[in-house]
Amino acid sequence: MPIDTEETMNRTAKEIQNNANCKALRRARELSKLSRKELASRLDVSVSAVEKFERGVDNLSEERINRILEAMEIRAQQFQKVKRGKTLNTRADRKKVILGNSDRRSYRKEITKECKVLRSMRRIKGLSQDQASFLCGYARATIGHIENGRIEISKERAKHIVESYGYKHSDFEENLSKAELRDTIIDSCLEKIEHLDDSKLEIVKNLLGSF
Repeated sequence: MPIDTEETMNRTAKEIQNNANCKALRRARELSKLSRKELASRLDVSVSAVEKFERGVDNLSEERINRILEAMEIRAQQFQKVKRGKTLNTRADRKKVILGNSDRRSYRKEITKECKVLRSMRRIKGLSQDQASFLCGYARATIGHIENGRIEISKERAKHIVESYGYKHSDFEENLSKAELRDTIIDSCLEKIEHLDDSKLEIVKNLLGSF
């Protein structure tokens, strides 16, 4: 098989896979009763950015898909079910939330700096929400609710979470004082890089290599 034909077939296969992922993400959002505006708020991106990846305009990396799933509070296993045409919230998918209803912000959320810092510190450690839930002794959904501003974060709770991740509470306070968080900067850079063509990517690569 000629090389150019093989490359075309590989590219086509990737495009088909990307389109399938994008359609499944849209269906997962709709099944979760989330509007594009709500998802955009959770991801800290524009509504148009959500529209673009749902239409398959963007090529989504595995890392970016996982970030979107985290924002929708959907596990990878649930997403695979959605891709196969099934629905969410089956009995097998449900987990008991350990924290009581008195801790919840009913029908509203408030993503505070504390929420963003806890999410950032988890991601810096390379922890998924499932891994974080195991370390903290919370249900996975509870970790998502905390990071998405649906559960109050007391000083004691924040201390417990960051120490479960292997930090000191002083690390949490130091991050709170920062104007911009490390993973927010990385996400912003990655979003810009993903929209560059190959020639511009090569320029960026050479530029970074010169430092």
